Amino acid sequence: MRFQRARKKEQIESRRQEILCAAEQLFNEGGLDNVTFSHIAKQVSFTRQTIYTYYQTREEVLLDLLGQRLEHFYQSLEAMFPGDELLRRKAFCQRLAHHFIEHCETLRLFSLRHTVLEENVRYENLVAFNRIMLQVFPTVKHILRRQCPASSDETFDTLTFTLIPYFASIYPILEPHPNQLKAICEAIDHLDNPPTSEEVLVASLELMTSALTFAADTDEKK
Repeated sequence: MRFQRARKKEQIESRRQEILCAAEQLFNEGGLDNVTFSHIAKQVSFTRQTIYTYYQTREEVLLDLLGQRLEHFYQSLEAMFPGDELLRRKAFCQRLAHHFIEHCETLRLFSLRHTVLEENVRYENLVAFNRIMLQVFPTVKHILRRQCPASSDETFDTLTFTLIPYFASIYPILEPHPNQLKAICEAIDHLDNPPTSEEVLVASLELMTSALTFAADTDEKK
């Protein structure tokens, strides 16, 4: 079968998705070192040289993949907090923590954003990714306005700014190395039963949302 150059918009997008799917599988199987253009080329229906038509570096591929995952992350986050359901702070934080756990692989990739993914990409790729990432502001504010109508936009913005670096720190909490846990428990003599990852997430989220007034908590006190 003779190779054909992708000309239509649909064909170009199809090839881009093929590259991203291959990179996603490679990353999930073997981490960052497993994602190379040579490995990607073995899984797609076109040549390694063609990959350079779409991406110049593996970091560009992974940053684009992360952008896609974040879009899904935000969409599913909205679905987890329907507008007709008010939650108390504890329940809200538990549900949010569960959402993080369900998207562990996205958070794994996000943890590399500053240290790896943004270091070897073209400026236009970086701008495109940040436009996606910063959709966290309208997404989170929309959810919080329903849950905490008495709180201010300034409080919402402060929490959302805090969430961005917080996202990058979650994966090590969810997937700690066994030796790391052992070393922590040994270093802190009284830590015989360390909290679970979910317990740590819920506790940290409760602290982060402490400035918000949840309508369900207010109604409970009346």
